[in-house]
Amino acid sequence: MAALAAACGAAACGDDESAPSVRTEPFEQTRLREPGESGTVQETVCKRVPARAVARAIRMPGTRLEAKPNDSLDLSVCDWRAKGVRVQMILDSAPRAELRYFNQLSEQLEFYNADPKRRPYQIKGVGDDAAYGGAGAWWTRAKGQLVAYSTKRILRVRVVGIPAKRRAAVRLGKLGFRRLSAPAP
Repeated sequence: MAALAAACGAAACGDDESAPSVRTEPFEQTRLREPGESGTVQETVCKRVPARAVARAIRMPGTRLEAKPNDSLDLSVCDWRAKGVRVQMILDSAPRAELRYFNQLSEQLEFYNADPKRRPYQIKGVGDDAAYGGAGAWWTRAKGQLVAYSTKRILRVRVVGIPAKRRAAVRLGKLGFRRLSAPAP
């Protein structure tokens, strides 16, 4: 019995000559690990997405929304407010946005999948639907928030004070990516 175990142990360890010298499949790093460049946002959200366009997107044309910017190196935030209504758009252009988008979606699913109000519901047609995770955007009811990914950027849209929050957030996400991806005027 001991001899059999010793023979199996020796065969399992093998020697260098029995190991293949060439990989069966080439090893390739994922593109998500490539380093990025900080400070790529040239125009801020408040400058590129006018309050009038936001009011139309939330189906409240003529509403005078006051915009307040809050920007940093890789983050541009615009907060539009009117009586009883608040819309916030956050553009995150820090490096490795697609990987961070996927990780955020995974964490949301891991912790809140059983809670219908906090579970992320994937939405196609807003961001890059070829992104890791299955769709280019997701919606969380409890937060009234859309998170979308496209062109190495994450866009968060929060809508408060209107009945059709999800539809408005989807329209705003499309508007945001369209305005923020267009060449500067």
